[in-house]
Amino acid sequence: MKEIFEEPFLGFTEDSINFLKKLKNPKFNNRDWFNENREIYEVYLKQPMRSLINILTSELREIDEDILVNYRSIFRINRDIRFSNDKTPYKSHYAASFCFNAIKRADIPQFYFHFSPDEFLIAGGQYSPDKDKLKLIRNYIFNNFDTLLDIISDKDFVKEYKEIHGESISRLPKEFESKKNEINDKTLIKLLMMKQFYVEKTYKPDVVFDSELVGLIKHHIKVMHDFVKFLDKAVK
Repeated sequence: MKEIFEEPFLGFTEDSINFLKKLKNPKFNNRDWFNENREIYEVYLKQPMRSLINILTSELREIDEDILVNYRSIFRINRDIRFSNDKTPYKSHYAASFCFNAIKRADIPQFYFHFSPDEFLIAGGQYSPDKDKLKLIRNYIFNNFDTLLDIISDKDFVKEYKEIHGESISRLPKEFESKKNEINDKTLIKLLMMKQFYVEKTYKPDVVFDSELVGLIKHHIKVMHDFVKFLDKAVK
């Protein structure tokens, strides 16, 4: 991959947050206002995010060379309003995500972060698996439960995330009903009933004002790496 050399990441600013804060107000969340203030977006959001991505390209390679990072890792600030009742055209947060051997795909495990006027959030896992991938993940968990248990019992993992989050169903999936006698661990039962598998942590939004944001992101991706990698192996 060709290296990109640009301005160092020095942090986002109050102007970055204030721009997103404006977009929370329907009065300003429209194309006319955005176009009139596009320079603010370019200077205080797009440019520093690209600088952050440039730094993370090499920093995350130190954790795992298979984590792909480039400008396409950044989410567009435009909302997809085709199937939404909310027709405001812009998001009030700014985000990026990274996958193994793929660029920003919602259907596979990923590392994700965003910041808004309310928070900085970093997360990792499988947020929206389709039915086929969900079956793959559940079967992989069933067949490799000891490995997953070691990962989610790690002291650093527990310290940062406490537990795995996600929506669940109310009973064991049908494919495991015939194996009930083999499934007697409460944690395994809980995991097999889940429809999503992710961990997350939030901070106050002012953490994005410092260049140390690079280290914070790198720290979390290192801690959640084995968990996300486990899910990635499950769906491939």
